[in-house]
Amino acid sequence: MAIQSTKGTLNANKKNIYITFISIGVVAWFPISSLMFNIFDLVSTWVPNPKLLGTFELSNLVSAAISALIVMGLVQSKAIYAFTNDVFVELGKVSWPIKKGTGISWWEKFREIRESTMVVILSIAALGIIIGAMDMIFQVLVKIVF
Repeated sequence: MAIQSTKGTLNANKKNIYITFISIGVVAWFPISSLMFNIFDLVSTWVPNPKLLGTFELSNLVSAAISALIVMGLVQSKAIYAFTNDVFVELGKVSWPIKKGTGISWWEKFREIRESTMVVILSIAALGIIIGAMDMIFQVLVKIVF
């Protein structure tokens, strides 16, 4: 069940949300650019791919326009905007490692990160052992039944 965002939290994360949407547009530009270049290459007999301003091919400008439309669509969608805001609200609740300026030595910071990493590794190992044991038990049961 999604947490309903309040207007105050929507405005607090506005800059981060816009940076996220622009980053999505930039990342989407690369595959779109490759796709558009291939499309222009296929239809080059009908639609040429000229260089505009001496450096930019038409396919690159078209892909940049498509990426810009994606960003504008993300910004305009209230549901996507609210979801992204909720993600930032939840990330604010995460217990991050010790931040700079707290006066804690680098050794204490290293100790905390090392202990957190060990908890993750041990949890993964325990889960792997449990799943492996269950797999072996189910293999034996399947052989008995069939």
